[in-house]
Amino acid sequence: MYMKKWMPGMLIAVFLISASGCALDKGGTDDMNYMKLNGVMGERFDANMRNWLLTAPYENPGMIQMYFRRNQPHQELVPWYGEFSGKYLTSAALCYEMEPNSKLKEAGDYVVEQLAKAQDKDGYLGVWPDDQKLAGKNQDGNKTWDVWSHYHNMLGLYLWNQATGNEQAMEIVDKAVGCLYEFFIIRDNNLDEDKDGTDTAIGHICSLLYQATGDERCLKIADKVFDTFEGVFGGNYYKDGLEGRPFYQMKRTRWECLHAIETIKEYYTITGTKDYRTSFENIWNGIMRYDVHNTGGFSSGERACGNPYDLRAIETCCTIAWMTLSMDMLDLSDDPLVADELELSTWNALLGAQQPSGRSFTYNTPMEGHRLASAHEIVFQAVAGSPELNCCSVNGPRGFGMIGKWGVKTKGEQITVNYYGASEKRLTTEDNHTVTITQTGSYPFGSDLKISVSSDADYEGELRLRIPAWSENMAVKRNKKEVEGICAGTYLTLANVKNGDEIELTFDMSPHFWQGNYEVGGKTSIYAGPILLAYDQRFNEGKESPSMLQLSDLTLLAATCGDTLYPSPYILVEAAGVNGESVILCDFATAGQTGTYYITWLPTETELPVLKESDEENRWCRRISK
Repeated sequence: MYMKKWMPGMLIAVFLISASGCALDKGGTDDMNYMKLNGVMGERFDANMRNWLLTAPYENPGMIQMYFRRNQPHQELVPWYGEFSGKYLTSAALCYEMEPNSKLKEAGDYVVEQLAKAQDKDGYLGVWPDDQKLAGKNQDGNKTWDVWSHYHNMLGLYLWNQATGNEQAMEIVDKAVGCLYEFFIIRDNNLDEDKDGTDTAIGHICSLLYQATGDERCLKIADKVFDTFEGVFGGNYYKDGLEGRPFYQMKRTRWECLHAIETIKEYYTITGTKDYRTSFENIWNGIMRYDVHNTGGFSSGERACGNPYDLRAIETCCTIAWMTLSMDMLDLSDDPLVADELELSTWNALLGAQQPSGRSFTYNTPMEGHRLASAHEIVFQAVAGSPELNCCSVNGPRGFGMIGKWGVKTKGEQITVNYYGASEKRLTTEDNHTVTITQTGSYPFGSDLKISVSSDADYEGELRLRIPAWSENMAVKRNKKEVEGICAGTYLTLANVKNGDEIELTFDMSPHFWQGNYEVGGKTSIYAGPILLAYDQRFNEGKESPSMLQLSDLTLLAATCGDTLYPSPYILVEAAGVNGESVILCDFATAGQTGTYYITWLPTETELPVLKESDEENRWCRRISK
């Protein structure tokens, strides 16, 4: 047993429940269902809305202009050009569905209108010249990701229609389906000619469209994706996943494959065949065990490598894909441990990738190093007149929008709370009861949540609360009475929740650890709740590395920040090194945001057991608690 304390600085959070072809009939976001983020996450959401989502299509017009120029000279293309508009619409749709905003509606509708004008008469929705459309290679023989761009555009348009009811979006999608069906089914061209899963991602949107519209063309395209998994060019994710092979050991291991793998989950939804579920769950578990970093970010150098300690780049797009896959996994498994992973990624990898002003995201958010805006590090993706345009800038905001999908879920009259943080979620249950879940306060930077409940007078249902796996000693009170049967890593179900109930949660915020291995052997990551702590030069007199820490006698004391530079840290604590020197740690989201060097694997004198390679098979063993 290790003696550790989470000392002053514990703030209070409040959590309330109160009343307060391809053609779809959906009429847009129901104004009785929304999720408004407040507190720290709300500030970040609002900053991104104000300084990126509302302005990006106008201040970076190349996002759309490249379609109109596809048969004109002097347009040099990278393989994935064409994905930017789709990624933007996906981010915009999910954020709009959470918090409807008239200005965002105008921006998204503008992008849809321009895509409709740019779409070719045969339904083609890409940026390549007529003689290179969907061909897989450009005139120089280099690979193009044309189908990949169609995937993102179709997904973004579909989600925009769901969020806003924009019918033009689905008209474009219907024409694009016709183009793909003609090329790949009628003319029987190959998918994914050795392009690391980018073509086969189209199976994901086609399987979604089939479920939404019943369009048999979409099902046939998705079926061809599975045929491609079996073929010479494909990575057979389905078969390998069914056999339990980790993703990093498969034929294709780039991050783009994760969107192709989403097709497997949707086929379980379509068919109910258990093997699809087994395959998908095995793949997800393999990625979580072997390739998710201490930040909650995914990939090393844009691919899986079987080593979460690998110090190569952790790309924002890769992390967003992992969070998307995890959202699918939560839908499939109803496993609170999956929600723990989403929480880890959201509060650390996502916020760490975003510049607090909301203007930019990183390409690489490393475990150790500096944070560079994507517009600097991958500036080669920008086009003339659109200096901020790149894959990560349009994709990062999706992480905020996804909270609306996994944060609070309903099933019948049961409400499940997965996301904790200041927010207001208004929802309608299956029996048409209106319930609003409002969380106010400071979690995850504090330990307490006060809960008040009000609802329709006749509402009575179950409330499930996620008990994080790291919160070993957690207390819950309902109407001032202690609730029994609380177990870390499970859901706590409160029956007969109704108007007037009050609930208080107190999380165990004592430090917990992830022991390093391989490149970071002898080092340890330290967490306060879901928040990864980091050493930043900024708070340590410019020193590049900290003194050794003694985990067996670690005490974290609230520290004050004499540095008045923006941004201020959300958490700042002091620990004593073994030589008596002070070590100041801050939250990962703040670390390095002013340009200083930071590290998350800290040198430690540890009495924790040494990890064996076989231990990596155990899902939670590498996250060793007290």
